[in-house]
Amino acid sequence: MKKKVLSTLLALAMVASLVSGCGKTEKETASGDAGDKETSSEGTGEAKIDFDEDPYEVYVQYVGLFEENKNIKAVEDAINAIALEKINCTVHLVPTFIGDLPTNTSLQVAGGEKIDVITVGLTQALSSAVPDGLLLELDDLIAERGADVSKVTANVMEAGTIDGHVYAVSGYPYAAMGTGFVYNKTMADQYGIEMKDYMTLDDLAAAGEILKENGVYLTNFGNSAQLNYKFFSGIESYGDSAIYGGITDPTESTTVENIYATDGIRDYFKGVKGWADAGYLPEGQLTDTTTVQEYFSQQKIFGTTSAYTVNQITSWLSPDFETGMIQLTDAVISTSSATEFMLGIASTCERPEKAMDVINLIYGDAEVANLIQYGIEGTDYAAVEGTENVITRDGTANADRNSYFSPFVHFGNPMDLKVVSPLTDSYYDDLQAFEDGAKKSLSFGYAFDGSDYAAEAGAISAVLQEKLPMLNAGQVADVDTAMDELIAAIEAAGIEDVIKANQEQLDAYLAK
Repeated sequence: MKKKVLSTLLALAMVASLVSGCGKTEKETASGDAGDKETSSEGTGEAKIDFDEDPYEVYVQYVGLFEENKNIKAVEDAINAIALEKINCTVHLVPTFIGDLPTNTSLQVAGGEKIDVITVGLTQALSSAVPDGLLLELDDLIAERGADVSKVTANVMEAGTIDGHVYAVSGYPYAAMGTGFVYNKTMADQYGIEMKDYMTLDDLAAAGEILKENGVYLTNFGNSAQLNYKFFSGIESYGDSAIYGGITDPTESTTVENIYATDGIRDYFKGVKGWADAGYLPEGQLTDTTTVQEYFSQQKIFGTTSAYTVNQITSWLSPDFETGMIQLTDAVISTSSATEFMLGIASTCERPEKAMDVINLIYGDAEVANLIQYGIEGTDYAAVEGTENVITRDGTANADRNSYFSPFVHFGNPMDLKVVSPLTDSYYDDLQAFEDGAKKSLSFGYAFDGSDYAAEAGAISAVLQEKLPMLNAGQVADVDTAMDELIAAIEAAGIEDVIKANQEQLDAYLAK
């Protein structure tokens, strides 16, 4: 059982990097005065807090690998000692298993269940959450009570905007993101496998042959209907698995097209089928319920695709072997990267202004951000001796990541947070350099409003749910035949009409 828990802890590939930690006195932080009742002024974003009323309890989703989370009460108590003094409210963290996140959120809002601050982007796109009526508009709340939110996320605020209104704030104010391949470095050294940036399918196939001789699979795609092609192409996709289309070269083009009709994705699936036919992938992927995270931690696969950022590797660390990571595609600052993890306020929230006070506190108070991100020092993590801002879970009660831990959350200002070893104190400079070196998508800030195409989106998604897993696993008799059938089916479902509408909206957005 413990082994399975350890394995499950390794972070999901689609998610992007975990920026980590506790406050730094030697660095200039974005901490504001939102909690000071003497600093309020209408329109400045600095809230006037009523300390005479009873404290309001704000429910905040905490997305992780488990339905329960150890030590969460102690973390809440530590946060609330600060929140009561600064904003006269308390925080209740609501553990939410990532696999249940979209369903739970929808049920909580539809059923009127108490939930205030919800997570957007991880498993449900902002462009879907807004038409579904899950979120409140935040424009006035940010203007009146979100000074620190504005300060930290100003450069990516546009990414949280739908139809001219802000609905969520980004957990990735440094939004540069590429794709990568995380791997077992101990195994690579043992078998003499050379890993380098920008490896191709053919390059990885060479590693797969060596691994096969040693009884290890190259990777595992499982029964997934996600668009794995993105990890080797750098495309920008709209909607889950590009159901609204995508842009093949987002830093050079603004043309929306059917990604499934491109030559690139067809060649990709042929490469994956080559892996499967050669025995580099598990034969029972489509029926095996073992996750890629479990396979990786059990050392039955060599590695897997993932988002790539300066600190993404920390989400894949294992106590049993050394982890390595290579970059597959160039970093791009895109709407999708900025919206990978966002905080919004539920449309049913009774006190939106208090929910915004909590969000603003997370962005403005380094201690609070580090508590909600990492837990309590000495219990959930320890400082690394000889460093200023580096922490580790090794040697603590949380060494197996079975206490307060989530690889998915991304709270606060990255420059206020500590980082997890093997990252070093150079992380902050590295993060800035990575951001500065990335190109910005030409369509940054744009999000397709698919509310008029819900029927088409549902039909397209149903086709992809049926056909993508077999292509992803390389378990089709002929890729060309399978792709022709998939394209015909999504065209019959209306994808061309959706793409036309998406292009028209994008053109109108760019013309503003």
